[in-house]
Amino acid sequence: MSESQRTPADLSGILESSHENKWVAIAPDYSRVIAAADSLRDLVLSVTDKDVVFHRVLPRDVIFAP
Repeated sequence: MSESQRTPADLSGILESSHENKWVAIAPDYSRVIAAADSLRDLVLSVTDKDVVFHRVLPRDVIFAP
């Protein structure tokens, strides 16, 4: 069985400090942030494009290991 591995996208070029602790909708090619909101529900309701990547932006001083 073959397992494909994806390289994580580098979002440092498109995420700003104003996005911390928020949900963001990112273009499928990871080139820009389309919208941001405090809750996922608000973000989903505000984004009309169906082809987006939803992502929760953690604060910069938080370490997360899945």
